[in-house]
Amino acid sequence: GPDGDGAWFDDRCALGHTRLKVIDLSDAAAQPMAGHGAVIVYNGEIYNYGALRAELESDGVRFESRSDTEVLLAGWRRWGDGLLPRLVGMFAFALWDPARRELVLARDRFGKKPLLYAQDDGRLTFASDLVALDHLRGGPRAIDPAALRLLFTLRYLPEPWSIRPGAAKLPPGHMLRLGADGVTVTRWYDLAAERGPAPSDDDGALGDLRDCFDDAVRDRLVADVPVGVFLSGGIDSALVAASMTRAGGTVRSFTVGFDGAPDYYEERPAARAVARHLGTEHTEIAVDANAALNALDGVFDGLDEPFADSSALPTFVLARETRRHVTVALAGDGADEVFGGYRKYRAEVYAGLYRAIPAVLRRGLIEPLVDALPEGKGSPLLERARRLRRFTTHAGKSPARRQAGLNRLLSEDDLDRLLPGRAPAPLLEDMIEDLRAAAGTEDPINAMLSADMALGLAGDMLVKVDRMSMANSLEVRCPFLDHRVVQRAAALPGRLKVGRAGGKIALRRAFADRLPAEVFARPKKGFELPIGQWMTGALADITRDAIDPARLKRQGLFDATLPGQWYDDLASRRRDTSEALWTMVAFQAWARRHGAELTSERAA
Repeated sequence: GPDGDGAWFDDRCALGHTRLKVIDLSDAAAQPMAGHGAVIVYNGEIYNYGALRAELESDGVRFESRSDTEVLLAGWRRWGDGLLPRLVGMFAFALWDPARRELVLARDRFGKKPLLYAQDDGRLTFASDLVALDHLRGGPRAIDPAALRLLFTLRYLPEPWSIRPGAAKLPPGHMLRLGADGVTVTRWYDLAAERGPAPSDDDGALGDLRDCFDDAVRDRLVADVPVGVFLSGGIDSALVAASMTRAGGTVRSFTVGFDGAPDYYEERPAARAVARHLGTEHTEIAVDANAALNALDGVFDGLDEPFADSSALPTFVLARETRRHVTVALAGDGADEVFGGYRKYRAEVYAGLYRAIPAVLRRGLIEPLVDALPEGKGSPLLERARRLRRFTTHAGKSPARRQAGLNRLLSEDDLDRLLPGRAPAPLLEDMIEDLRAAAGTEDPINAMLSADMALGLAGDMLVKVDRMSMANSLEVRCPFLDHRVVQRAAALPGRLKVGRAGGKIALRRAFADRLPAEVFARPKKGFELPIGQWMTGALADITRDAIDPARLKRQGLFDATLPGQWYDDLASRRRDTSEALWTMVAFQAWARRHGAELTSERAA
């Protein structure tokens, strides 16, 4: 953050911090903070710090500040790692105990806040940002070839991978200890273990969920700075805004829209209607291709490793404009993974029906016909064809392979062609199989949701929101990811989340009286932009530069011809290759900033 910085060190440990002031704006809350027998640097917010502070004060603890940071210090001294399950919030912190010569790194339950570490030559380094970690390790290093393959598998790098060899992300719900016995990494939170039994009464469970969500929203309104809400017009953010209005006071809402783009991408009219219904003080932000082009440098500057979710661009613009008015914004992130909002979950319901069709008919007639259809994101019809092709390609597979197929960017064959001679990464199918097994449930929808929370939520959605908001010194809080809400949702059967008519059944039933019926009736829209249209238009020069064969040959990492074929397919509308192309654009933008021109000699 831009509001302060500081450093602390002794003969064994050095800590540094830059601050965004949200709770206790005084210098008494500056970091690194020393007291209560330890020193801490911390990123995030503890929403129940007031209750924890009161409990500690009743035990005789005295505080020098009003900050949640000091509550972490005092709480650790009182409860040790028993503090972590007591915390309601998002956090990553490093705590040094000088007397015991012990360092503790801890990360929140679902990975809202980032934390990376590396061990080199008897030295442990850690940071919230890979660029900072590179500096601590002596400068940029080579690329991990397995991580590069994962990037073009998923468009992002899942936990615990990073693009640098030897640098790892501390997984969500884990802590690391460095002491006399060396480094140990242990899990302190496991959703499968915390999920309660399935409720016997649906209506009672939904009422409890509703009350718990309202509590989560109320907790996230605590701040010493202005607070607003991202509003898309969809169910998730509309429910957050509705709950905020019930808590009292004026609610400021913010929406981004795309001028000149097909109606498929436009959310402003829907958001405007919700804002009018709730009576929020509403701000609309317009983005066109030129504005996107002008914002690209800010987007890529805010990313510490290659990241190719193109919705980072509108997220950056939304965060930048929102920050002009408030310092904290609530958002609906997490609801899709927790309550089954994505279309692929509905596809899971229909997969059984599709597999009931004789294989000879599926493979001999339906799939060839679907494969011949043009596809793209430029119109609803082309987008339906794209989704239909993905469905028919994967519907006949096993659950884990089907889920992997719906998450994949490139097939293994395409990866082999793009990355010749590269070391293979773990198979996505194997990763998802393990994550589904770890969910500890026989419910196929809940197993799918659990795997997506561990993979896409932590590696993609939360990364996008955190990096793009913090690049603009805006703190984003997500009440759907309050662990009490998530645990209640995890206990619900899949039938209360996804059905043939759509997803988020539990939310639609629990909150039916809070929004107009048309909000719940609107089809699911992703927070997307017409990136394919732009890459062959206003962003064509940037795209061609990223896939320039001479550049690719010089780097020695990629096949020099395949990305050019992607571009031709996109321009001719033979195939929608926009996500693969954007992944290359994002990688090259990162390479220019954090490693100059990469060559085969520099690749691991």
